[in-house]
Amino acid sequence: MEKVAASLVCALALACAMGPAQANQAEMAAHARAMNDIAATPPCCHGEDDEDQWQGYEPNFSAEDLQEMLHRSKQEEAESLRKHQQRMARDPDYRAFFDGFWNFRPAADNAPGQYCAARFYREGSSMMILGPGGGSPYAYLALYGRGVPKPKSAQKLTVQLHQTGEERQAVEVFNLPMAGTGGDGMLLMAVENVDALLDGMLDQHRFEVFDRKHENVLYILEWSGGLAARDKLRACVKATERPRR
Repeated sequence: MEKVAASLVCALALACAMGPAQANQAEMAAHARAMNDIAATPPCCHGEDDEDQWQGYEPNFSAEDLQEMLHRSKQEEAESLRKHQQRMARDPDYRAFFDGFWNFRPAADNAPGQYCAARFYREGSSMMILGPGGGSPYAYLALYGRGVPKPKSAQKLTVQLHQTGEERQAVEVFNLPMAGTGGDGMLLMAVENVDALLDGMLDQHRFEVFDRKHENVLYILEWSGGLAARDKLRACVKATERPRR
């Protein structure tokens, strides 16, 4: 357990350093703002709140009125979908938010194979796959998103994990506050064998995490392009130091 705790510190440091390794801080901040703006305005709702106008409302309409309302609703839905598809075609950030994207943190030049990481982000949820380093054999799956509890300090939780191709299983995870993820909490799963973790990656892979009683959804994410990400991460993990000339 001491080795897991020590490696956990390194994993948290990687989580904070992931973005700057891929782009400068100004670019990452602009990208984060774009993602947050998109998340705040789903394509169906246009950012409006019509709750007040329904207060005290009592329905009083005929069957013809109901048919007209249903017809109008279908038209509005079709128009919303059309606008969504148009923006998907012209706005790379918007498209990336809904389709998802990978980015990678390579090992440092003086430490090949150490602390390699890959992250997939989609619709406000993200997952990191963190390779071993510092003499520890442990790799990690780090899951964060809006539904993940954000404790005041690190704690252990038992959760129910569903993933593609496997039966539901109860899993013990670390639950952590993560200031670098926009106020989200994080679930961190330790895996002792990085090869088993990489071998288990699918091209289309869906993860659903529920609380211990299987009553509340904590996290949902489905990635695509998992095989290409696996191969790139494996190449990083298996790299060795180049001989000096």
